[in-house]
Amino acid sequence: MIRLSPLSTGFAASKRKFFRSTTNEDSYGSRSSTSCKKSRLSTSCTLFGSAFSPTQSGKTYLVACTSNGLICVWDSTGASTEPIIRVEATAADKVLYDVQFIESSGDTLLVVSGDPGILLYKWSAFLNAMDNLIDGNVVLEPIAKFKPHPSPSDAFGEPVEINCTSYSAVDNMLYGGAGDAFGCYQWDLRSEKLVGTFGGAGNNRCSGDYLHDVLSIPNNNHLVLTAGEDGAITFWDGKERKLIETMNVQNTMNTNKQYVSWQVQNKGFGSTQQWSSGSNLWVSSMDNKGDWLAAVGGSESGNNMSLRSGPNTAGFMATWHLPTRTFNSGSVTRESYNAITYNQNLDSFVSGGNNGRLTFWDSATGECTGRSGCTPSMIYTLSCNTVPSMIVAGGTGGSLDCFIDRVKASNFTT
Repeated sequence: MIRLSPLSTGFAASKRKFFRSTTNEDSYGSRSSTSCKKSRLSTSCTLFGSAFSPTQSGKTYLVACTSNGLICVWDSTGASTEPIIRVEATAADKVLYDVQFIESSGDTLLVVSGDPGILLYKWSAFLNAMDNLIDGNVVLEPIAKFKPHPSPSDAFGEPVEINCTSYSAVDNMLYGGAGDAFGCYQWDLRSEKLVGTFGGAGNNRCSGDYLHDVLSIPNNNHLVLTAGEDGAITFWDGKERKLIETMNVQNTMNTNKQYVSWQVQNKGFGSTQQWSSGSNLWVSSMDNKGDWLAAVGGSESGNNMSLRSGPNTAGFMATWHLPTRTFNSGSVTRESYNAITYNQNLDSFVSGGNNGRLTFWDSATGECTGRSGCTPSMIYTLSCNTVPSMIVAGGTGGSLDCFIDRVKASNFTT
């Protein structure tokens, strides 16, 4: 995810304050996940992660995590704009960056990551809490915690947040992209043990010391992709944690100018399809449609090196063919993008960023096919649901817009 201070809508001058936990990792399944008590209310915040729950008994829920340490759950039908429950996952000054659902050992699990590391919940505990709702605010204990330890930052009293997670159901491995010199952490979900790390300093370092996204594609030879501050997408053998290839986005797009478009609506960024030599690209988000990978990000240059939050910071959207790792198409955009997801119903990649709009991209050609305005001025999270066809976009202001296809239908608030 993007490096923001907990309640800020602009980039901090340095990395986030790290969170040190003094509790030991819990044994998976050994700790009760259903204890509840009254919790604080949500305040103005930024939403960094969101996900739709699996449909059970005809019901689907929308879950999002906030910059003030809350997990919020809504009825996805939009029956109410307010959350059904708010779960206090961590202290108010600790940020949560990512949520996702996984299936493991017959259980539906909610994976939440951020300043406290990775928190693992049984989704049934959330369902029980909503069935026995008292006042809409509860505390649920995670059944397990995964912390990026050992980390070089521990020596400086700065335990490291997990910005993103990805799960491989083939071998039950959980990957966490972090903001430290170890890069990507790999845990065995069954044993809850740290298997190893890759992509960090001294270990085929390819993504600098800060990862924004990790994507596991287990059916493709245990392929794991990492992306971050160095502006590259790095391919790894997840089974062996060995480097396969690194693709620098800026160099790739400059080399393949014939496959890169400069959108007419981005007048003001420049008339060239190349970034200047002083530009510094970063990759913020990835998603795939089968063998096709899409990635988005932004750039900073000159006097704007520390300014990433404005609507005029340049960015990109690019696609690759995964089996051959061949560049397919790309677009230089005026705005930087913070999130991308694939929408099956529209057969489109959908991106959102610093201009507060959704951008739709043809999954085959990579061409921009349309845009939709959003309530958040900066978008940091996008999620799609297949039945019904829904897209949610969240970010600054603590709200989520819900779209049916490309038309905004409702708004959820924290």
